[in-house]
Amino acid sequence: PEGPAPPCVFVYGPSATGKTSVIRDLFSQYDTSGSHYAYINSVECFTTRLLFERILNAWAGHVPCAENRFSNYAKCDNLVDFVNTVRDLLVSSGKQHEAHYMVIDQAERLRDRGPMLLTSLLRLPELTGGANISVVLISNVVWDKFRPRHGGAADPLSIFFPYYTKQQILQVLAKDCPSDEPQPFFLTFVDAVYEVFHRNCVDLNELRHLVAMLYPKFVQPVFEHQATRNEFARLFKLCQPYFAAASERLYLREISTSEWQKYSAVASAKNNPEDVATSIYHMAENSDGMDLPHYTKFLLISAYLASYNPSRLDVQYFARGKDPSQKRKRKGGGASAAASEDALGGKDRQQLLGPKSFAIERMLAIFYSVIAEPVDSTVDVQTQIASLITLRLLTKTSAGDRLDGIKCKCNVSLDAIRAISRSVRFEIDRFLYNFT
Repeated sequence: PEGPAPPCVFVYGPSATGKTSVIRDLFSQYDTSGSHYAYINSVECFTTRLLFERILNAWAGHVPCAENRFSNYAKCDNLVDFVNTVRDLLVSSGKQHEAHYMVIDQAERLRDRGPMLLTSLLRLPELTGGANISVVLISNVVWDKFRPRHGGAADPLSIFFPYYTKQQILQVLAKDCPSDEPQPFFLTFVDAVYEVFHRNCVDLNELRHLVAMLYPKFVQPVFEHQATRNEFARLFKLCQPYFAAASERLYLREISTSEWQKYSAVASAKNNPEDVATSIYHMAENSDGMDLPHYTKFLLISAYLASYNPSRLDVQYFARGKDPSQKRKRKGGGASAAASEDALGGKDRQQLLGPKSFAIERMLAIFYSVIAEPVDSTVDVQTQIASLITLRLLTKTSAGDRLDGIKCKCNVSLDAIRAISRSVRFEIDRFLYNFT
């Protein structure tokens, strides 16, 4: 504990490779009392004040409880207060030669909390007057993306955690084998899951989730007397629809785990393969209007209307009063009507051509027109639009670095948008142009 500690240790590598588990287990064996190291998760400590106070509580052995009215060891609103408190805690009390560590998990979030925070933490021994302090950073990104632009921090001691090999993944997944299942049979299934998904999924947590969701359906024909455990090829063939659905629905989070369990319970190996594929592959479309917030549903409805309705008809459909500048329709529109005929003699309906791009401003204008009640001031509409883009219900068609004039395109089918409209009691067919 009194040996010199490196100023900074940078532990990095892909997610789910055991970085946090190894570091925490190492420090728990190194310091059983827990007063010489502080483990900080940057997601929990989302402000610098929470970060500083959590570190001081750990180093001082202070635990907020009812007896001290859940107060912290010291109040630190800024970096100056933190440095002064650390100096009083370690240097003034004669503990400057004892090594103290701060372990910061998901350290990439520190980059968003000011340009000087990371540099100050790395130079904390100098700022405190010689305290033996070391910073351990755990991250998924490389140090080149951490390096302060203005300098002032030496390169850390880097430790890289690589991806697990196939044999290591199988050893980890073997621990998830149910107690009432034979382990060789379970490992054979795990090996099949790895071969199917490892090209697109190398995250151990994702593989564990897929195994947990697919194994009950894989072993279900055994209990239904449709196959035996020795007929692995037949079991794998019966489970193929579930593998296909998991790769396109479950892994991409187009459907939640609870919905997967609900709809997959209906399917069975006793059914025809087509019935299994229908009940599993289309389970996301069978949900009643998707699980979206109220205003987000209206935003998606507005996006669909903006994608499939011509912009020249917005006043006709969405204006709350008659437009005084609306001109009288001209006669003799036979030529234009004939021009819209395609080679098969039918009109070029927009639902056959696909969705068109629209400006976000136009979608918002439609949104505020179709919604019945005034929008609550606490609703962040821009955040909900970003969520729709993240869920791939909207696709951004403009340049990624463009901040104004953003354009998107709606990715929802007609049946899905009708289900969403029914869930909010909105008659979307009244506002759709040239739909049959």
